[in-house]
Amino acid sequence: MGLPRELIDEIMRYNDFQTLKECSLTSRAFYSAARPLIHSRMTLGIRSARRGSEVSPEIPFSTGAFWQQADMFHARYLSAAEERGLLRYGYIREVTLQLSQLAHPENVLRLQQLRAFETVRTLTIDRLELPRILPIFESCFSQFVPTLRSLGLRDPRCEDIHQLMEFICRFPHLDDLTFTESYGPPLADAPLGSKPPRPQRPIPFGGHLYLDGMVDNLIRCLVDFPGGIRFRSIEVRSGDGFGELLMACSSTLEVLTFHCIEIRESGTRVPHI
Repeated sequence: MGLPRELIDEIMRYNDFQTLKECSLTSRAFYSAARPLIHSRMTLGIRSARRGSEVSPEIPFSTGAFWQQADMFHARYLSAAEERGLLRYGYIREVTLQLSQLAHPENVLRLQQLRAFETVRTLTIDRLELPRILPIFESCFSQFVPTLRSLGLRDPRCEDIHQLMEFICRFPHLDDLTFTESYGPPLADAPLGSKPPRPQRPIPFGGHLYLDGMVDNLIRCLVDFPGGIRFRSIEVRSGDGFGELLMACSSTLEVLTFHCIEIRESGTRVPHI
């Protein structure tokens, strides 16, 4: 198109998904520019499993089969993606892993096809079973460690706060952290006398922090984090201890979004920002 590739890539980032798809059909040059953005995100969940069952339909897809054999359906889906070159060229930058209710989530996390995800910058995980996964971390997540900059955890299952922090500390280049606890008990305190995990070197933590749920223990761990925290934006929805969090980021914080809930006499919950 007669423009430097860096400028083309920057322009293309401002288009929505439908526009990118339409651009990819206009010419080879536009196809080359749009394809990395069209295929930059991948979600492994029921929809991808269903599509995987269509690739090789000898075992019909059902919800019950998904809970028991998710690794097989996802393997078929990822193999089909690889045949189209979507894994080979490192297009994928954002991955969401929906592990809720899986009988064997470790089988999905250890799929050979996932080892090709070496350019992922954003990783979101639903219902991660930390007691089961932490002992086999290297075989499940080592490919994400060098490049990951943003980690999102939705309703993780853990025995105590130190277990959660141990998982977070395994990613040394994190800028952004998202933690959501939509149901279940608050994070348990660590056993008396136990030492919190410490990363080998300070984690950057200079991007965006999003917290939703009973996160008091998590806030205390972040405030006491070795090397400090330097988030530029913070969004919180519930819990206590935010004063300490703001003090810890006072020199870097640029944007603060705080959601609170007003409970009226009628019982109606009204959100405020």
